[in-house]
Amino acid sequence: MTHETTAETRAGVEAQQIPRLRLKPDHLSGTAVPIGSVDGAWWPHSADLASQLPELLTVLITHLGPIDRVVYELNGLDSHPTYLTFAGRSVRLDGYKFQPHGTVYVTGLGGKRLVILVIPPHCDAEAAHRALTIASEAGNESFVGELLSIAAPSITP
Repeated sequence: MTHETTAETRAGVEAQQIPRLRLKPDHLSGTAVPIGSVDGAWWPHSADLASQLPELLTVLITHLGPIDRVVYELNGLDSHPTYLTFAGRSVRLDGYKFQPHGTVYVTGLGGKRLVILVIPPHCDAEAAHRALTIASEAGNESFVGELLSIAAPSITP
C-alpha cells in the first residue's frame, strides 16, 4: 500500500491529529497576565463562521464563562451571521471590515476577553501546526501579521 503526500499531510503531521485551538499557558492556569497580541490560535475547518464557532466556543466557555459576544473580521468568510445560539443563550456576532486581520475577539458575560488568531482553513497542516504552536507559547509577543506569515506566507496583508 502506498501513501501519498498531500497538502493534508506533510513531514508526518496529520491534519486530523493537530489540535485546532491552542491557548497560551497563562490562560490554562488563569493566574498570569496575557502577553503579546493574541491569547492563542485557532485553525477552523472552513470559512463558514456559524458552523465553526461552536467548536471554538465549547473550549472558550471554560475560560470565559457564558459567552456574550464574538467580534470577527468580515473579509474571508463565507457567511456573516449576527447571532448564534450556543449553550442555551444567544451570542452576539459582530462583523467589522476594520477588525484586525486574522483575529476574533471572544468576550464572556463577565467582561473577560480573549483575542484569538484565526489561521486560514486552507493552510497546509505543517504550517498551521507551526503557527498554532508559536502563537500559544508562553511569553510569545509576536504580532498577528508575523503569526499569519508563518501559517500562510502568500496571504499575509
